[in-house]
Amino acid sequence: MRVSTSHVYNTGVQNMSGQQTALNESQNQLSSGRRVLRPSDDPSSAARVLDLERTVSSIERFNRNGDMARNRLSMSEGAIDQASHHLQRIRELTVQAANDSQDRQTRAYIATEIRERYDQLMQVANSTDGNGEYLFAGAKTRTRPFNMQPDGRVEYHGDQNTRKVRVGPGRSMAVDHSGFSTFMKVPNGNGHFQAYENVENRGSGVVTVVDQGVRRLDPQYDYRLRFIEDDDGDLRYAIERRQDSTDSWESVHPASGAALADDGDGSEEGAARARGMEEPRERGEGAARSLEAEPEARGGIEDYPRYRPGSAIEIEEGVRVQVDGEPEHGDTFTVSTSRPQSIFDTVHQLVHALEEQGQGAGFRNSVNRALGDIDLALENMFHTRAEVGARLSTLDTERASNHAALVDLHGTISSEEDLDYAEATGRFHKQLTGLEAAQATFGRVQNLSLFNYL
Repeated sequence: MRVSTSHVYNTGVQNMSGQQTALNESQNQLSSGRRVLRPSDDPSSAARVLDLERTVSSIERFNRNGDMARNRLSMSEGAIDQASHHLQRIRELTVQAANDSQDRQTRAYIATEIRERYDQLMQVANSTDGNGEYLFAGAKTRTRPFNMQPDGRVEYHGDQNTRKVRVGPGRSMAVDHSGFSTFMKVPNGNGHFQAYENVENRGSGVVTVVDQGVRRLDPQYDYRLRFIEDDDGDLRYAIERRQDSTDSWESVHPASGAALADDGDGSEEGAARARGMEEPRERGEGAARSLEAEPEARGGIEDYPRYRPGSAIEIEEGVRVQVDGEPEHGDTFTVSTSRPQSIFDTVHQLVHALEEQGQGAGFRNSVNRALGDIDLALENMFHTRAEVGARLSTLDTERASNHAALVDLHGTISSEEDLDYAEATGRFHKQLTGLEAAQATFGRVQNLSLFNYL
């Protein structure tokens, strides 16, 4: 077979070029540590690696969302802790103000510190994160949530929604807390029912809720505890109720008759007018006689329970109040279902009682109500903080799960595209030896020509 010189040259060059290409490929793999440098190297592995890297990117994005949620929730937890501290201090000052050793002047001094705590509580409620977004505005994070009105009342301008972010596959986490549920929607009384005095009471009776926590009152009814003085000068009481939509009271205890029916104004004169009787000229004996004018209808005053200061009075089954002091004939106390009240209203009313009243039964009743409402506000704060803590704990769990998933995914990616260095190093040396042999033989072959012998 005749082999031309050009064929020898071309074949030698092609062989050396192929060896150099294979050697360069191995060198690139060794320098990068990857077996698959381009899809053509292994189409199946390259496609799988792309899918895995897309999953890794999603999980890393979830982790970034989790870090953002953690920062915001941690700031919310700190703000709630500050608010709880201010409320606890307000409670301590309230207990101090209730002490009999205090007078109107010292209670006014106490009111000054409580007012300062009130302002600090407002600042906490309007806390922002590092981006200037409000923590307790719900989803309206650019709107200042709490604003004080000229009369000292506080209005909420946020909403009751929350923003959520994805922190894991199929897992979303709320990163906001509504200021309405945290500061504005706090039940008063004992959380089930509340008791308050008639502003026209003349005696020294002070009512407090006995926290049985058995059940709530029927919200369609208000109950009234009314005190009556009999002929012997002993105080007795009647329990009455009415629907919110009506003004007439009906007797609950004693059950017989329509005890103390009146025309709705809560006064003894109103009761007398409702019965068509003369208005009592004075309290005491004349008033007691007027109340006994209808013994058949009412069963007699002796049927009413005697009042014993400090003893619990059961309004309904599981609903009890305690009255201390000495109520006067005709004094009334109302018991109704617990209703939402803002923390700011509670503190505002307390400051008003300290500054404007300072003493007397009305002041005592206001302080007792404030203590109960502050206790519920603190309980609501603890509940909110527990929710935030639960979310932070969930973020820790989700992040650990994401980390484990990332480890598995990176391991799978490594098995698909990473280089076997032992195999690649042996292959490189083999290819290098082949290239060196090809270069050496080409040098020998290129000198085989007839022209060398002419």
